[in-house]
Amino acid sequence: MENAVTTRAAWADLPDDVRDRVAERLGGPVTNAVSQSNGFSPGSADRVSTAAGERAFVKTAHRTPHHPGTYDLHRRELAVMEAMPRGVRVPSLLGSFVSDDWVALILDDIDGRHPGEALDGADIVAVLDALATLPELRAAAAADLPRAADELAVDASGWATIQDAGAVDELPDWAAENFDRLRRAAEQIADAAEGDHLQHLDCRADNVLIDRAGTAWIVDWPWAGVGARWLDGLCYLLDARLRGEDVDAEELLRTHPLFDGVAVSHIDALLAALTGGFFANARRPAVPSMPTLRDFQLREALAGMEWLRQRWG
Repeated sequence: MENAVTTRAAWADLPDDVRDRVAERLGGPVTNAVSQSNGFSPGSADRVSTAAGERAFVKTAHRTPHHPGTYDLHRRELAVMEAMPRGVRVPSLLGSFVSDDWVALILDDIDGRHPGEALDGADIVAVLDALATLPELRAAAAADLPRAADELAVDASGWATIQDAGAVDELPDWAAENFDRLRRAAEQIADAAEGDHLQHLDCRADNVLIDRAGTAWIVDWPWAGVGARWLDGLCYLLDARLRGEDVDAEELLRTHPLFDGVAVSHIDALLAALTGGFFANARRPAVPSMPTLRDFQLREALAGMEWLRQRWG
């Protein structure tokens, strides 16, 4: 996925005290660091190792007026990882530290690759299997996380935003011709997304790793929420279609256990909500630190629209 952030900090750019805190947790100074460029966050992301062979994946963020939300997102992800239930396919949290200016997560380094690189669809079932491990949460744990239905309602409102801006005619022809149906479908997202399962809510290939055994691991959890257990799975299938993977998404909706019992109208509601949100966001001004973001959002919108066009005939 072409979504690299050119402003992401490298390991060598971090202050000495931040690197020293990581070294303290790993039992020795870092002797090798490989910065990761994927993703939209301007925070650092490095696979590091020590002379003794200890390895970790380190994410840091600096509180800065240029990226005011990045520090808070890392704090939010840290809280999610600290409360992560057992049995979920996520990297273990090895350590962390928080100051007024910095936050760092020190995670188990999964020796793997992002799925879908071959575009043959071979990794998709492994990812859906990993998403099926996301548990139903008890009321106390669920209360600390946002409701997916509320988060997705913001996406669904994208259709109203476009209409209020008088921009319906700027949409692709099919979306403009089916605007009312798309908006009505998206308005059903509250019922469609309701549930008590832990959900990642940002499930794309760059947030998944496939290890040497072919097992999928879900990474990067700042947007975690609570909702219907199948939401992440559908989002991942949309991402696979966007990349042009060889996948029969409709067959997987019929056959994979993650989607057992899901109503057709609920599938349509999530696709319509996401598509409206992506179309609306793609119209917003560009973000200098994330130069590919608006193009990515437009491509996501077009992928969602095309899937709905096929589903609706």
